[in-house]
Amino acid sequence: MPEKKAFIFDTNFIIQNQELDEALDKLKEQYSVYVSQVSINERIAQQCREVKAKFEEAEKCNLKFSHFASVVFKKTYAEEKAFYEKGVQKRYEKYFGEHIIPFAEDGEMLRTIIDRANQKLPPFSSDKNASDKGFKDCLLWLSILTYFKDNGEDEVIFVTDDKSAFRNNVDFLQNEFRDVTGKTIAIHPNAYYRETLIQPEKAEPSVAEIVEEFPNLEAFREEVAEAVGGLLGEESESYYGDPDWLQTFTTSVPFDKEYAKTFFSGLQTEMFEHLFEESIPASVLLNFDGRVTDGDIEIPMQSLEKVLKVYKAVLKNYPQYCDQFYEAAAKVLNRNYYKPSPSPFDIIDENGDLPF
Repeated sequence: MPEKKAFIFDTNFIIQNQELDEALDKLKEQYSVYVSQVSINERIAQQCREVKAKFEEAEKCNLKFSHFASVVFKKTYAEEKAFYEKGVQKRYEKYFGEHIIPFAEDGEMLRTIIDRANQKLPPFSSDKNASDKGFKDCLLWLSILTYFKDNGEDEVIFVTDDKSAFRNNVDFLQNEFRDVTGKTIAIHPNAYYRETLIQPEKAEPSVAEIVEEFPNLEAFREEVAEAVGGLLGEESESYYGDPDWLQTFTTSVPFDKEYAKTFFSGLQTEMFEHLFEESIPASVLLNFDGRVTDGDIEIPMQSLEKVLKVYKAVLKNYPQYCDQFYEAAAKVLNRNYYKPSPSPFDIIDENGDLPF
């Protein structure tokens, strides 16, 4: 039996796949699945920031209504933060075991990262006016290089939606990986997981059958996923230099293809009504029945222009597949679907587990 390939995902994959344990179970049937300690630390930090924001909100309420009510804290933020740090780490260790890629916390690693930043080597931007943003991306990449130089499988798949650091530098990074490790790495967007990896294997159809039954949609399929995904939010950087995901909306009820059809059918009209604005609130475009709540930012007009272009291409070139397009678009939009969040003081499920 051939050796499994290695599968590694970036932090944004964890965020987009809310049911991560389900994704892991499917992947482990075919792959040795890895996560980096860099991504774990980043995810823990994001969750701790969310908890801190809730503590601050509770404290504001305490001050605002102090003349007739008071908030009694069951825990301090420091206690809750320590609980998350320890508990979430143990949860990852439970699922990944020995497949957590470590990183060296020493001066040599820091010197290597600084040297790459000075030379503007990927994952740092090579643009002469670019900032030194990319420290954690570089740390992640170097940890992967170091690990697979002496460990792991000969073929690696790395999925990430980070264009500036990874997907725009595929050739350089693949060549470096081969030179350092003697192995191969393929770098794909997160959509690769659902569209390619979790589909059941089928018998190879003949060339004639492929030509007759299916159009060549590989490139266009990725364009659709990327364009619709651009409506969900944007990667940003916090005041402290930490990566942050700014959502454009959340929905309390999942979208279906009919809801997506309504959205796309009226999109051009809505855009004309906001023609000279740089962005439009998601609730203006998507909230037909009260399910959508605006997020951290509005949807950029450029993202809307891009998805409208893709939609018109479907209508013009593949009108017989409109229903399939609406279905696919609804699945992408549902990445921003969230069930009611538990209280920060009640995050343990009935089995005593912590969320990813």
